[in-house]
Amino acid sequence: MANAFLTPQIIAVEALRLLTSNLVYRDLVHTDFSKEFQKVGDTVNVRKRQLIHSKNYLGSTITVQDVQETPVPVKLDRIRDTSVKVSSKDMTLSIKDFSSQVLEPVMLGMAEDIDADIAAALLGWAGDTVSKTASPTNLADIANISKKLDKKKVPKTERSLVLCSDHKYDYALTDNLSKVSYAGDNETLREALLGKVYTLTTYMSQNNPDTNAASAGTATAYKVTMTKGSTTIAITAGTATSATIKEGDKFIVNGHMYEIAADITLSSGAASGTITEEAVETISTATSVVLVNKPTSVAFHKEAIAFVNRPMEVPMGAARAYTASADGFSVRVVIQYNNQTKEDVISVDCLYGIAELNKDMIVALK
Repeated sequence: MANAFLTPQIIAVEALRLLTSNLVYRDLVHTDFSKEFQKVGDTVNVRKRQLIHSKNYLGSTITVQDVQETPVPVKLDRIRDTSVKVSSKDMTLSIKDFSSQVLEPVMLGMAEDIDADIAAALLGWAGDTVSKTASPTNLADIANISKKLDKKKVPKTERSLVLCSDHKYDYALTDNLSKVSYAGDNETLREALLGKVYTLTTYMSQNNPDTNAASAGTATAYKVTMTKGSTTIAITAGTATSATIKEGDKFIVNGHMYEIAADITLSSGAASGTITEEAVETISTATSVVLVNKPTSVAFHKEAIAFVNRPMEVPMGAARAYTASADGFSVRVVIQYNNQTKEDVISVDCLYGIAELNKDMIVALK
């Protein structure tokens, strides 16, 4: 007999706790959440803050200005789902044991995927780039990042730099970045914190975009077209014209990251190829991509992009389902029995969108 206390509500609340406590990037960017139910493909508006500059007072009348918060539409086009088979034995576990044996692997993986989505969006929308010194002997690269943000008058508060593991150890060998510091209530964020350097609160993430190829391809730029739901892409305007793109290399277009599924050799800068997952949108006009064929890091201000999460309704006819919301985030759990396989399946999913607010507030380190 199944544990009567192991309900979809208890599972959803525990899944939400595990997810929110293992995210790094979400706490560093602008977030927007409401308890209004939405579905994938819906568009919501978030407010983009504007600076209001002062006026000279000449002793007669003041100049009254409007407080402008420009609405930015965000499409809720990302739904992360993990569905796993569970046995009747699993369902008799205590919530503590069920969490460690079933939920933790699911939610840690989803947290990595969400962080990777945010990191890819930041890198794809970066308004400037700093070329990393091959073998740094100081922190001049990080100072250069801060300088670029300073010149664009990006506020000095709420700036973050998230280094990939390769870059972390390159710079940690030149100066001690590994400082014990407090970063709020998120334990994962505290563990990721390295210190504050040149106005940048610095972290390390293993989810920064990087190639999975043993040896990256030689292409330095190209454009793509694709069809939503297809794994086939068309490549044009590639340089060099006979360059290679290796299996495991990645690219970012419109804030979404894709991985190349098989080696490609360009002919006169063009070729067709495949990606590991279906395209999330149709791109009919050849669009330049951001190549991911080397380790990457990124610096940004909190108002550079928006991460928007909304709860999803419990499906009609789903007797065992629950949507949990807390701390500005929401996940849904649905438990269904499959008559064909005679197994229970637990699905955990969450709905969100990511939008650019100000690309001048993002600097990539490559």
